[in-house]
Amino acid sequence: MANANTIRRQVSGTQQLTLAPLLESVITTNETAFQLNNNALTLAGGGVVPLSVGVTPLYLGTGQVMRIRATGTLVGLTSSTVLFTLYVAPASVLPIADTLAAAQAKTGWQEVFVTGGAVSIGAVSTTFTIDARLQLSATKVLSGEFRSQIFNTVTDWATTTDNPVLAGGEADLNFVLTATMAAYALTATLDEFAIDFE
Repeated sequence: MANANTIRRQVSGTQQLTLAPLLESVITTNETAFQLNNNALTLAGGGVVPLSVGVTPLYLGTGQVMRIRATGTLVGLTSSTVLFTLYVAPASVLPIADTLAAAQAKTGWQEVFVTGGAVSIGAVSTTFTIDARLQLSATKVLSGEFRSQIFNTVTDWATTTDNPVLAGGEADLNFVLTATMAAYALTATLDEFAIDFE
């Protein structure tokens, strides 16, 4: 839910520029980025659109915390391995081409963290939540902590270890979330993907 501290927000739906679900026929074992719906008439306006904070003096070396949050639903079999990966994409690769294909190009993307694992899903569906608190240091290093819950599997707060260096500073704060499933596929719906001031 949006609040006064929300910087950017995407929500699920069937209209253009709302988040499309990742169908089990697409996602399977291929890492797949969540994307926005296309316009049904022109097939334009969708694709992978990252959450961007914009170029401001608010983050680089200030200690300001960005909270990245995602909530959604998984529907399918009763157990699987589910991994969510948060990336930052540099400004130099924007706009991002449609990357739902199995051989999607993530050129220049840097991994912030991976969360998830083997989970037991509720009989029909289950919810998931992902939270991260990130800071951009004066030396352009992105680091922080994250946690997740997928039905009965909880990852408590853990420190990021990849800690990408963003050559473009704040211009490179463009976040993309992907999902990967085990051989038994699930449909993943991302209800909300947002950045807030912490």
